[in-house]
Amino acid sequence: MVLDYNRAEMGETMKLYRIFTENKNYAAITDRLDIQFPDGYTIINANGAWQGQREKSLIIEIVSDSPSIESDIGKLAYWLKKYNEQDVVLLEVIECGSRLL
Repeated sequence: MVLDYNRAEMGETMKLYRIFTENKNYAAITDRLDIQFPDGYTIINANGAWQGQREKSLIIEIVSDSPSIESDIGKLAYWLKKYNEQDVVLLEVIECGSRLL
C-alpha cells in the first residue's frame, strides 16, 4: 500500500477501515499486520460484548486512499475470524477527510 501524500494533505477523501475482533492471539495479529500493512495501522484495546457475553476486544484501524486495499482488509477480517475462532468480526468502512501532516 502506498499513500499519495500530496492528495492526502489536500484533504481528499480517504477511508478508515476499522475491524473489531476478540483480544486473543495478539502477537500473531500484530505480526500479520506488520507484514500486510507496513505503512501503518493502529490497535486499540477495548471492552465489548457479543450476544450477552463480555469480552476483551481489539479495534484495528487502517487509513488509506487506495481502492485496492479493500481486498487486503477483507482478507485480514476473514483471517481474524478464523484464527480467533469467532462467529463474526465487524468491519466498518468510513469515508473520512483524514490528512497526513
